[in-house]
Amino acid sequence: MSHSSFQARHMTPEEYLAWEETQQERHEYLNGTIRAMSGGSWSHNLIVANVTQAVGVHLSGKPCLRFTSSQRVQAKSERYYFYPDVGIVCGTPQFGFQEALLNPTALFEILSPSTERYDKGEKFALYREIESLTEYFLVYQETPKVEVYRRGVGGEWDTTTYTVYVGLGATLLVESIGIQIPLSEVYDGLDFPEPEEVAELPEEKAL
Repeated sequence: MSHSSFQARHMTPEEYLAWEETQQERHEYLNGTIRAMSGGSWSHNLIVANVTQAVGVHLSGKPCLRFTSSQRVQAKSERYYFYPDVGIVCGTPQFGFQEALLNPTALFEILSPSTERYDKGEKFALYREIESLTEYFLVYQETPKVEVYRRGVGGEWDTTTYTVYVGLGATLLVESIGIQIPLSEVYDGLDFPEPEEVAELPEEKAL
């Protein structure tokens, strides 16, 4: 989801949740600070629709549900609230105040120049506080590329190593759910200057 700059106004979690219900646009909440969310580009919105559809198709028969950016997710007690672009929850959904989802299994964010640093940095750090979350997907717009961070066997996140899927011929593995999604489905309807070779390789990157 695209964002505008932080607003100076500060609120308690209770004030934010009550205020948010009266707003036409959505706002994320970071420990008192409000972050307004603006509409995405055509490619951003198309990728969100494609991921939502593809996840729904491949989840058929599994005890999991997909959700979109209209669903609020709570992280780190009641001090942080987000609207991920697409998410998956397995088992029975659990909710906090104002139906904020507490137990997502996997989350997808579509990157843009204005959100990439935030999505890879501060937001990811807070997402890692969600005990149920096992995978985090960062989907690029300008090129068919998806980075995936996964929680390790011991329950810890390795924030320096991730798997990258590149090229329309690659297939994205959602390991926690046991499903595979071709990148051609993720980027359906978008044209890229040159086809890229398939690559599914671990890379090193510090956040």
